[in-house]
Amino acid sequence: MFGLGASTGIGLLGYSYVARNSYNLASLTSALSKVLSETQIRATAEGTVKIEPAEISLAKGQTVSLDPNARVLLDPRSMVAADGELRVQAPTISTPQPATPRSTAKVPTITNFTVFKSVGFDKGHVMTGWIFLTSAQRSPTTQYCYYTESADAPGLNISVDLGEDQVPAATKAGSGSKSFDYSAAFAKCVWFKNASP
Repeated sequence: MFGLGASTGIGLLGYSYVARNSYNLASLTSALSKVLSETQIRATAEGTVKIEPAEISLAKGQTVSLDPNARVLLDPRSMVAADGELRVQAPTISTPQPATPRSTAKVPTITNFTVFKSVGFDKGHVMTGWIFLTSAQRSPTTQYCYYTESADAPGLNISVDLGEDQVPAATKAGSGSKSFDYSAAFAKCVWFKNASP
């Protein structure tokens, strides 16, 4: 009887240790999951993006444009050099004048300018540029179209060439995002002959 009682007592004592450790493990697990679910981590990143090499060569016929919403800063130590003649034409402000005979002065011709048309598409805009060599032209000399989208990183934008002079750009197989619909974006280009006067 004594042996049976002693073995039962030892068995119950062992069970109490196991049960107590299971309860402690469950309590610890519950406390850790509560702390981790309430924890918030906040971080900010600051810095400067530098483009290397500092000079980029363009092939014949290529152009560079900036997103109208982009912000460009110049290094305070930088210098801008203009090779040739630089003219700045101030806007003319007209005020009512007493009736006088009309002057036959010529209106100055504006040269080399681009008119942009913007259409919202996906997460960005489809931009069409009409390039005029003079303000006397009735239609643009050339036209181009591209898709632009602001990237997650500040100061960087995504730009995809869609076409030129109503001809779609040849896209290389496997290039670009598979989810981007080039033909739908190209259909949003505002070509001059389709534009309302």
